[in-house]
Amino acid sequence: MRYSKFFICLALLATTLGACNKKLDSLLDNPNAPSPSTADVDLSLNQIQLSFRGFYGTASTLGAELSRQQSWFGPIYANGYSPGTFDGLWSSAYSSIFVNADAMIPVATAQKKFIHAGVAKVLKAYTLGTLVDQFGDIPYTEAVQGAANTNPKIDKGADVYVKALALLDDAIADFNKTGSAAGPTNDLFYGGSSANWKKAAKSLKLKFLMNTRLVDASASAKIAALITENDLVTTAAQDFNFKYGTNISSPDSRHPKYAGNYNVNNQVGEYLSTYFMNLVVKEKTGTVSFLDPRRRYYFYRQNTNYVNVNETTLTCAFVANPAHYPADMPFCIVGGNSGYWGRDHGDNSGTPPDGSFRTTYGVYPAGGEFDAGTGGAVKQVMGGRGAGVDPIWNSAFTYFVEAEAALKLGITAGGTARALLSKAIYASISKVVGFPASIGYSMSASQLGLVPTTTQIDTYVNFVLAQYDAATTDDARLNIIMKEYYIAAWGNGVETYNSLRRTGKPDNIQLVVTTANPGVFMRSFTYPSVYVNRNLNAPTQKTPGVAANKVFWDNNPDNFIK
Repeated sequence: MRYSKFFICLALLATTLGACNKKLDSLLDNPNAPSPSTADVDLSLNQIQLSFRGFYGTASTLGAELSRQQSWFGPIYANGYSPGTFDGLWSSAYSSIFVNADAMIPVATAQKKFIHAGVAKVLKAYTLGTLVDQFGDIPYTEAVQGAANTNPKIDKGADVYVKALALLDDAIADFNKTGSAAGPTNDLFYGGSSANWKKAAKSLKLKFLMNTRLVDASASAKIAALITENDLVTTAAQDFNFKYGTNISSPDSRHPKYAGNYNVNNQVGEYLSTYFMNLVVKEKTGTVSFLDPRRRYYFYRQNTNYVNVNETTLTCAFVANPAHYPADMPFCIVGGNSGYWGRDHGDNSGTPPDGSFRTTYGVYPAGGEFDAGTGGAVKQVMGGRGAGVDPIWNSAFTYFVEAEAALKLGITAGGTARALLSKAIYASISKVVGFPASIGYSMSASQLGLVPTTTQIDTYVNFVLAQYDAATTDDARLNIIMKEYYIAAWGNGVETYNSLRRTGKPDNIQLVVTTANPGVFMRSFTYPSVYVNRNLNAPTQKTPGVAANKVFWDNNPDNFIK
């Protein structure tokens, strides 16, 4: 009898609780796991954009070091980097960009926020392609499945490139959709403009297809179609740039190259490349000159002469040029009494007390100081105060790639190689000269007096075009195009590293300074330690310094680059 009463009570309790549950069901939405109809895709987009910025910055620095825009200590390629060097790059891609993009895209699509979805696809596609460019074969098909697959197998780099290009096509379709919700107000690149995002997506397609031109016979027709359509990034207003601020802390929104070198210690933290500075300010004329209109924007000299050069601060100035260096190869200092203080490629000697003398990043692209030739130590707040940009893809890059396509593939829908070279240089100089005003940097009267005139700009362009006209082979003409692309790509080591492997240009690239036998140039990086140590299906780690370590689109000779 007592059991019967007990079960009756249980039944009544269950009925009561069931009724309560029905009333409370609507209140059980988990704020940490929002439904697709209520999820805030803007918050997801914030995370994707900021993670992408970090990914790009690391990839660019690595490429800039190997392509001699920034200094690389080396000196042996096989041990120039450890696998742990790439852990942050890899984790940013797989643990943040891909995870957040894959979660956000279906939600944004369901909410008809197609521009949000398209932006995520563009950033994911760029990340995928860049991982292939830097590592070769990578996980993709089985990646980012969480607990369902913690050991994803690897995909061929060529297959991942196809996926990246397909993502860009999907993004373009999103940007073309009607009935879309308003573009994201937190778009850190284009302020929600679907038209500019579409141009960026098509320009990235052009970039990836140009990488494959050596190994894919079908690439030429696809490149021609993009150039003929003429919906690419072709003006500064359309440039695919990440824009930084001037806030010092909480958060620090300044360009990383500014934050790392303009500081309270009044000491520059890193070295620029002697080779790159020499290329900009001296090589064309054989003496330090004002020929290149960008030099005062690219570099800020703390010293405008070499009065502080001694055996402690710059030992290399007191030794003979390396025996394996050609006579015209820059070594140690840029020449004259110019004060351009950098470091040679592969110089692994100790760091001397020269932080007060090193040349550092100028106003473009890092938001630093315009070089008025007066010198002076760096400060935490000076110049553009860090309001720089990451030049991920500029209009000048489009014209340089089109010039390469015209010369090597015969695609002249955009113009002849010579005409496109001229357009590219003018676009680069215009971007750089106009940059201070674009970030609100009020230059002094003395600085404004040093802004290059139209005549000076024309003089530079005509000098390069005369070199082009004097060239007698397509290889020599390609060298001129790619050298100017290399100069214009200051701040973008991704493209300089790719171009160097694709074309071998510039062909007078500085050799490793400390040894005539540095081993095989790194045609791709070893896999990150977080990948090979934690993934049971990861391939055997690459052997550093092996010529076979090339990405799929690089079929150039083993000794193509020194």
